[in-house]
Amino acid sequence: MVQFEPILNQGYGYGFSVGLGAAFAALMALITRVLTTVLGETQTSERFSTASRNVNSGLIASSTVSAWTWPATLLTSGAWSYSHGISGGFLYGIGGAVQITLFLFLALQIKLKAPTAHTVSECFYIRFGKSGHWLFLCYCICTNVLISSLLLLGGAQGFAATTGMHVVAASFLLPLGVMAYTALGGLKATFISDWIHTVIIYIILIITMYTCYCTSSYIGSPSRMYELLKEAEVAFPSASGHSYLSFHDSQMYYITWSVMLGGLGSVFGDPGYSQRAIASNSRSVFQGYLMGTICWWVIPLALGFSAGLTSRALLTNPSFVTYPNPLTDEEIGSGMPVMYGLHMLLGESGAAAGLLMLFMSVTSATSAELIAFSSVATYDIYKIYINPKATGKQLIRVSHIAVCVFSLIMAALSIVFNYVGVNTGWLLSFVGIILLPEVGAITLMLFWKRLSKLGLIIGAPLGTVSGIVCWVCSTYAFGEHIVSKSTLSIPKATFIGNIVSLFSAPLYMVAITLLDPSSRSFDLTRLGETIKMGDDALQEEKRATLVTEEDKNTIFRQTFYSIIVNLFVLLGVYVVIACVLYRWGHDLSKTSFTILIVVLLVWVILAGLYIIMLPLYQGRHALARVCGMHAPHAGTIKNVTNTSATKFVSLLTIATKVTEGNDETEFINPCHNRNAGLRDGGNFSFAKSISSQNSGVSEMGEKEEGIREKGELN
Repeated sequence: MVQFEPILNQGYGYGFSVGLGAAFAALMALITRVLTTVLGETQTSERFSTASRNVNSGLIASSTVSAWTWPATLLTSGAWSYSHGISGGFLYGIGGAVQITLFLFLALQIKLKAPTAHTVSECFYIRFGKSGHWLFLCYCICTNVLISSLLLLGGAQGFAATTGMHVVAASFLLPLGVMAYTALGGLKATFISDWIHTVIIYIILIITMYTCYCTSSYIGSPSRMYELLKEAEVAFPSASGHSYLSFHDSQMYYITWSVMLGGLGSVFGDPGYSQRAIASNSRSVFQGYLMGTICWWVIPLALGFSAGLTSRALLTNPSFVTYPNPLTDEEIGSGMPVMYGLHMLLGESGAAAGLLMLFMSVTSATSAELIAFSSVATYDIYKIYINPKATGKQLIRVSHIAVCVFSLIMAALSIVFNYVGVNTGWLLSFVGIILLPEVGAITLMLFWKRLSKLGLIIGAPLGTVSGIVCWVCSTYAFGEHIVSKSTLSIPKATFIGNIVSLFSAPLYMVAITLLDPSSRSFDLTRLGETIKMGDDALQEEKRATLVTEEDKNTIFRQTFYSIIVNLFVLLGVYVVIACVLYRWGHDLSKTSFTILIVVLLVWVILAGLYIIMLPLYQGRHALARVCGMHAPHAGTIKNVTNTSATKFVSLLTIATKVTEGNDETEFINPCHNRNAGLRDGGNFSFAKSISSQNSGVSEMGEKEEGIREKGELN
């Protein structure tokens, strides 16, 4: 509960949670209507849950940024920078980047081996039957519930601390608008809302960074920030006894390793993340996740180095919110270093901007969690165990119900966590100990043909139990022989629990499988062949699940690239560079600190431009149609040579379908099939087909069955 004076009044809290939530719900309802009426994107069960598996790299990148921008990203990175100095934001950023690049490798395998999947847990049903499926469902739903509650808990506590709004009201009001537009628009609406939310976050972040280091009367330059941090170090030394301008802080390293490992378990097991891979175009996965990593990385870095360090640097300033005292542990745990820093840099509007960023991070991440749970409830429970012959309409109805029910569950659980005194920092350290066996289970399921059902259903829970036992025993050893809620969050103890849970589970699974006489090799190609689509799936949605030889070659090549990226990020940056900086132990010089800030100022601009502009560029033709500036027309594109410069032009070939006995021409999105043009002597000619009223499927579509839909433009 909040016991300190909020810097904004309750009107901001209720205005954002109710007013802005309702506005976003109305906006997304309008966008969904436009997609249906103008672009012809009818809401099938496949489109609701998978966005027709044809999302471009720009939206994948912005959605990746949105998915990883939890309230903890905004609040915890700033709190770490306040408490530990420059190492806080740096280590939070690299820890999250490692999670994304490791998941990139998994995402490529999902597209290759299970292109028809709606959820990863469907693959467990195909491989291990009901018992293995239910075991993974328990982990999957537990991940979904814990992570969504953690997201809402961070947002509700942040709103309560900043505005004085009651935490119970915040817990129920924040997901209300999200529930409405998610139920209306499905996963496609989630991708679009992710982009809108991410754009707003980047705009605020850019303003904050440039105000802090260029125009602020309190700071205004990197050199001034450097001097103020030196002064603050004398007046208010860090708890670890080390400099705020040094990376020599062992406690910070233990904390970030625990959080990284815990986040890794949630990323691999949370269906909200795998659904982005399922929804993407096979050619968009690598670029989308890689650029999403680069663009997300700068968010905790920039916010920590601006708002977080500002709160520490201005502790000696009489104008600071808590002067002459430092922030209390409760204020730090509630993420107030970010809010206080923004308040000092931009006044009351800065604190309001921070609240807006928090609202965006909560709602965008929550929408993904709602869709994820609805997909699991629909395809893994309802369709498999309750109504195997469910129609597309029934699947959509169940998805809508699941979205509404889960909104209430996550709100109730976040309230429970709040009243038992748990904050996001504690949960971040704890969740991995429970969930990390998922990482080994998913990896072995996709890569090891011999993994047996017995190995899975015994090895995974045994890994969780081992992690919990080592966590509690380590707490007893490092916590002066006291095991309580506060001592259980000791960095060394949580790190040991996480690392044991991560590595013991796959060892158990492999050992039990090798000892299991019933172990048999599994044909992994069955994962993509056995899972069925809804009966309302469109022809283009079916083509989107076909993996051609060209697709396979592309994914194999991108898998190799992802291995190189992971080696660089995980070993090169997170292990080698981070440990070298720790061992070096000296403060950064003023020149080095200035160079680092300049790099961040450039980086945040480039990342913002990429996330804002690329989705607009890739969707420019659809936007033009919506705005009435690019109406499709019948015609012929002739004499276009097949060169690298004109391959893109071929995608714009317009195919028409003239309905017999009707003068009205129905226009097919030319981007739904990159082979719409018929190759003849190196030229692309206009492809026209005539279908009868009864068939409803063009001759061209029948001829090209088996050709993977590329959908370069969304």
